[in-house]
Amino acid sequence: MPNRPITRKEAEAWKFAKSAHKGQVRRFVGLSYFDAHVKKVNAIVKQHTTDEDILCAAILHDVAEDCYDDLEVGLHEISDLFGRRVGGLVSELTSSKEEIEKVYQNDKAAYLSDKMIHMSDDALIIKLADRLQNISDAFTANERFRNKYFEETWRIVDDIEKHRQFNRTHLLLLNEIKAKLNNIGSIFRIKRFDEI
Repeated sequence: MPNRPITRKEAEAWKFAKSAHKGQVRRFVGLSYFDAHVKKVNAIVKQHTTDEDILCAAILHDVAEDCYDDLEVGLHEISDLFGRRVGGLVSELTSSKEEIEKVYQNDKAAYLSDKMIHMSDDALIIKLADRLQNISDAFTANERFRNKYFEETWRIVDDIEKHRQFNRTHLLLLNEIKAKLNNIGSIFRIKRFDEI
């Protein structure tokens, strides 16, 4: 079943995100980034909620990070157009390359773990859907990227499971992520970092 916006506000968010991501291509699959990733994250989230703001944030989750030179400008524009709640969710989901580099010494897994441990329940739904969609693309990725993403995702999952509470939706998404990781590990004979 094709994924479509279900409210006028979500349709506006789709239009805005599609325009912002125009010209961007999804690595390893060669399709438009919006179609190959953004819409798919929104579709995963839509399986768990019809909350308009969460669905808008899901479709906008990479806009500030990937489409603006200045994150703050992008986040302000999203808040102005779609409201403070959507802007806040997108802000929680937006990664800071500077913080990853300077505070976490380029350890993206540690950065994302900390971020996911402390983000709101609503933002975590989107972030887990994003991670699930990304790990699904590991089947078409090159070996180096696949192995790195596999290890990074297991580290994040292990860390957040130790340090935060989850609701039912989080647990469903985490179980899907772990099933996908186990499948990838089995097919490509990749061992977890703690099994080597």
